[in-house]
Amino acid sequence: MANNKTESDNKNNASCLTTGGILIKIIKGIIENKSVDIPENTDFNKIMKLAYAHRVSGFVAYACKYYEIEEPTKTKMATEIYKTAARHTAQEHEIKELSEDFTKAEIEHCFLKGLKVSSLYDIPEMRFMLDIDIYINSEKYEKAIEVMKNRGYEVGCADEKDCSLSKKPFLNVDLHQELKYDYDLGYEFYEKVNERLISRENSYEKLMSNEELYVYLLSHTAHHFATAGTGIKSVIDHYYILKNLLPKCDGQVLQEYLNKSGLKDFNDTFTKLTKFWFMGAEADETIKEMSDYIILSGAYGTDINFFVNSVLRISDNKKSYFLERLFPDRETLSYRYPVLKKHKALLPVFWGVRIVSTVFDFNRIKSEATGVANVEAEVKEKQELFLKNVGL
Repeated sequence: MANNKTESDNKNNASCLTTGGILIKIIKGIIENKSVDIPENTDFNKIMKLAYAHRVSGFVAYACKYYEIEEPTKTKMATEIYKTAARHTAQEHEIKELSEDFTKAEIEHCFLKGLKVSSLYDIPEMRFMLDIDIYINSEKYEKAIEVMKNRGYEVGCADEKDCSLSKKPFLNVDLHQELKYDYDLGYEFYEKVNERLISRENSYEKLMSNEELYVYLLSHTAHHFATAGTGIKSVIDHYYILKNLLPKCDGQVLQEYLNKSGLKDFNDTFTKLTKFWFMGAEADETIKEMSDYIILSGAYGTDINFFVNSVLRISDNKKSYFLERLFPDRETLSYRYPVLKKHKALLPVFWGVRIVSTVFDFNRIKSEATGVANVEAEVKEKQELFLKNVGL
């Protein structure tokens, strides 16, 4: 039975990689505003399914301009262009009003990630953005949440770093009081990010320098890559970062930031991958393996990647994993309960609070721990070497 499953998984992976290779060629053509040679029997329904999985359907839908595509797929693709554009327009309007409300409330804020990347695209409306991400200094964090509630947002999940809020029909906002998790590359570098942000004139909005933005966007990709996997959209993003942001950066400052954040090696490999996909560069075995990993990951990674990478990051023991999730150290727990930063003696009290809150997440954490415990040593070693080779 296990052998049959392995054979089936291998077959599905091979099919996905074949479709992914064609999808990347199509994306390269869209970037260059032309058609490219693809197999005559290309199934655009399969292409779009993979594009949906990677959150690039609005981008890939522009292929309607270059290929003969049968109905109803062609109509679905055309509709996807309008849906992505409408979402982008609504988000842009919301971002403007959010900034105005935060400024009125005297809350310093910095818009992150998707908003900044989409502005680098030749056609910003082509890029799908699920959330509006905003950095808020921890001192005004609770006040910012109240502003959001007054705008009709409902609070969803929250952890020691982020708070997710949503407003129907499709507006989602993530407020960040910390930019990185403690296990991320660049964690120490971004602890004092607020000191480096630039004030915008007549506003409480803060901006990152070009070099800061480059490294932060890269660090976000690195986080997902090393946690559960990242998708094709992140490579398209990096193409436009190289094209439209890198030329604006001070090379010396950028290299300093890459070195300080520990992301220099990952930047080198991820840039090589981007040039392999979209700029005609050659690729070695590491870059090809990296390519396959991304195609198979989907937009937000896979459970298998998550479990294997969790083993490398936390523990290869189920009991240890569960205990570490239940009893995090003071530094980790202080992001959710800031009072711990000044009052170390309260740690046992907040462990108790953590235990009570964990009751509601017990099944999920138990499932995670089981997955971690079942990862084989050979798989761990292979993944550890792979992450090392890509710079993580």
